[in-house]
Amino acid sequence: IKMKLAIFLFLGLFCLSLGKLGVRRKLLSESLSDLPPAQLFDQMKNHFDHSNAETWKQRFWIENESGYNKDKGHVVLYIEGEGAVRGLQSDKSFVMHVAKKYEALVYVVEHRFYGESQPAENWELENLSLLSHDQGLADLAYFIQKKMDELKKRENVDTKWVTIGGSYSGALSAWMRYKYPHLVAGALSSSGVVNAILDFYEFGEQIQRSAKRSEGCFENIRTFVKYAVDQMESDKTDIFEWMGYADFEWDDFWFYYADIFVEAIQYGARKDLCELLQKQLSETQVWEERLKALAEFGTTHAASPKSYAFKEIRKTEINLDNERQWTYQYCSALAYFNTPSRYLPFRWKNMGIEYWKRYCQKSFNGAIFPNTFHTNSQYADLRMQNHTSNIFFTNGAEDPWQWATIRYAVGPNVESYLIDYPGAGHCCDLGSVNDDDPEELKKARAAILEVIGKWLA
Repeated sequence: IKMKLAIFLFLGLFCLSLGKLGVRRKLLSESLSDLPPAQLFDQMKNHFDHSNAETWKQRFWIENESGYNKDKGHVVLYIEGEGAVRGLQSDKSFVMHVAKKYEALVYVVEHRFYGESQPAENWELENLSLLSHDQGLADLAYFIQKKMDELKKRENVDTKWVTIGGSYSGALSAWMRYKYPHLVAGALSSSGVVNAILDFYEFGEQIQRSAKRSEGCFENIRTFVKYAVDQMESDKTDIFEWMGYADFEWDDFWFYYADIFVEAIQYGARKDLCELLQKQLSETQVWEERLKALAEFGTTHAASPKSYAFKEIRKTEINLDNERQWTYQYCSALAYFNTPSRYLPFRWKNMGIEYWKRYCQKSFNGAIFPNTFHTNSQYADLRMQNHTSNIFFTNGAEDPWQWATIRYAVGPNVESYLIDYPGAGHCCDLGSVNDDDPEELKKARAAILEVIGKWLA
């Protein structure tokens, strides 16, 4: 008996925040459970060198086996983005909510060069040339095809795949449908940053709009930034130690410092950030104490200061706490450079394109900078209704990354949904499912489930 197997490919719930480019990943810890032993997949090392048959071991996991209905044949394949797999989907996550609705088996796949899925023995530049979104997409296509063949042989099933992802992995999800439509029937792209933007000043403008939803908050952010500017102009570096990393240079410090404000807002913690800043400015007169409180807040809402430091990024040995791989991806191809907004910037005014050129060059001890025209030209027809279909974009209204995604529908086959409620941040639809979720979030998830149903019909 032939069965129809629908496979959902869920990509990267480690959502980016360039936030370490602002592309820093956010671990939705309340949606994750413990990590069971991994299985290994023989992945191609270089998909674009047909004379090279080398393979490497890519980690993947299987979930929801007890809820899998073989008669329906649905499977969820969740693939990580720019971070190590540190936990799998818990019963509360939206990923598992979808899987349970469709009685689906769940696969989780780790992205090349992250976690323990390492195609090379170190992160020298020569090896990092194998780290790209194109290689990542080819990894997914190869994995899908191999699993299709396995399921066909073992269970005599015809497979149908749907991809879902958030942030960088949201972009991968959309690009998978665009580039491999013969493998992917539809794609959900949550906060999917499909546009590689060199001068991404819109990011800061959205931070300003979102911060202003709390009275006085944006002005308080600028007060904290002005103090750091004054310290730099006076050549005082005590602020580095107060913020948790004495070996900063000013260039890497500014990236980290701005990201504390960015990541709190982008991930829905605007209210907490704004309350902290107001409290420190009204109750504390000593700047050292204010900044130490801000740094402590940053440890729970952003990445560690160490991960922004040139001293650490330059290290080529494999280290799961290093940001060298993701830094390479945006410095070589994706950009998303968070430059100062055109009006009342909260960032240091000199964080323009020249700053980011220095940042990339200092990180890799040489000339490296992205060609965004080349990156975007590969997927330029994504916006054109007649060239692709069955892609559904979602964005949180307070998320600065929405300006690198598709914000408006380009026809009935490429749709976009803006989710607007207080704190609606990056990848907000992919987090935990709770009874007391905002009504707008519930409506968005209902729309997602409806469109997935249409793709499977």
